[in-house]
Amino acid sequence: MNRTITYIVVLFFVLFTNFTFAQSKVVLGKVVAKTRDLEGIYVKNVNTNKGVSTQKGGYFSIEASPNDTLVISAIHLIGREKVLTYTDMNKSLVFVPMQFADTVLDELVIDRTITSESLGFGKVKRLTPAQRRLHTATSSGGGIIPVDLIVNAISGRTKMLEKAVALEQEYIFAEKLLNKFPSDFYTQRLQIPEQYYMAFGYFIAQDPVIVTSYQTVADTQLSLMYTEKATEFLEILRVLK
Repeated sequence: MNRTITYIVVLFFVLFTNFTFAQSKVVLGKVVAKTRDLEGIYVKNVNTNKGVSTQKGGYFSIEASPNDTLVISAIHLIGREKVLTYTDMNKSLVFVPMQFADTVLDELVIDRTITSESLGFGKVKRLTPAQRRLHTATSSGGGIIPVDLIVNAISGRTKMLEKAVALEQEYIFAEKLLNKFPSDFYTQRLQIPEQYYMAFGYFIAQDPVIVTSYQTVADTQLSLMYTEKATEFLEILRVLK
């Protein structure tokens, strides 16, 4: 009798252990943010103490189980935690929305109202506000030793300004993609909420196919590509609500 009970207990333990490990699987995910700078973002499973970095486009794969907690962090994004649900484990792709850190947003100022021509200085090389700040931070104010360059390199401000220039260029590029169609195309046909109009611009700017072909394909084909991305974008908004 005791041997039978022991056998049942051992069998139950083996089956339970196998079931527990069977729940563990490789989860495919994608970080979503208003930037194309999504490579190298650190993703860590705090339950297994294992981490990975995102690839181009914000994609990553990591082994996890239901209720495991993922910690996602990057210099230019606000860190966040993501608890994996049973639903997440059954998805083909888990979206992880993230937001910019305030320190980066403060550097992003775009002013197109004032030009060198309007001030009477003639045509000169045009620099955006972020590019001008970067030029000031990395240029010497005169003299033998470039003091400004050294101080800014030590403080890390130069790196931050370089990031601001990149973000500004992404903003301009997102606008260029959106300007391919009138605004009502997005709000009425694609059903993009008006407050997320610019966010959708950043989103389509992450698609390598659109980036490489938006100037060469016909508007009809491009509208189909935008429609497909809108379906994916609206699904992300639904998950966030």
